[in-house]
Amino acid sequence: MCSATSAFGKYPCHMPTLATMPLFTVILSRIILREKQTWKVYLSLVPIVGGVAIATLTELSFNMIGLISALASTMAFSLQNIYSKKVLHDTGVHHLRLLLILGRLALFMFLPIWIFHDLINLLHDPVTKTPVNISYDILGLLFLDGILNWLQNIIAFSVLSIVTPLTYAVASASKRIFVIGVTLFVLGNPVTWINVLGMAMAILGVLYYNKAKYDQRQEKEKDSSVLPKYYKAVIRNGNSNSSIPNGWAGNKRNQLFAV
Repeated sequence: MCSATSAFGKYPCHMPTLATMPLFTVILSRIILREKQTWKVYLSLVPIVGGVAIATLTELSFNMIGLISALASTMAFSLQNIYSKKVLHDTGVHHLRLLLILGRLALFMFLPIWIFHDLINLLHDPVTKTPVNISYDILGLLFLDGILNWLQNIIAFSVLSIVTPLTYAVASASKRIFVIGVTLFVLGNPVTWINVLGMAMAILGVLYYNKAKYDQRQEKEKDSSVLPKYYKAVIRNGNSNSSIPNGWAGNKRNQLFAV
């Protein structure tokens, strides 16, 4: 498997390929939601994705199957965010209510898989085939992990309810930089210039993305503040190609229509 072994545990290429989530999101949003972005927004995604990928280069061992699986997982995350946003927009359901519904569906769908795969491996060592003594520390860590994951999902859906899927994907990529920085210091891994360069690129990319989205929003507000002109074709001397701005013509009827 392609795994990040020293800082991030046995996650198959997940941390580097999760950096591609903004790319998947912007492409799928264009196809599914018909969202268009400015060229500045597209350009800002390059240093974000490249920075996270560079920052994780020193923690990566490669395998093609792991890479394909991680890319498929990242695309699934992007689709989940896009369709969750679409449901929130089209139905008006509360984001925490949607999270509750998705949590119930996930429980019924994956509980049998968890029982026959993870629970068995948790109780019996898959290598030695002997029972495993589960201490209270392990149970406490599992409980803490569940609580933190629950809080993370609440925050994620709360953020997704107020921003676009692309902005959420960029925020998620920014979170990877924070995770990388914390793991490098907490686990005592040496910080190389490649890690620093990647994190700096990603941070600058996020700042440029925020500036690009601000400029895009300002352009939309500027365009919406200008009233469109109305042109009404009027027949003059048998010629129907002539037009008068705002539908203003010489008779009272056309004046009323213009108003």
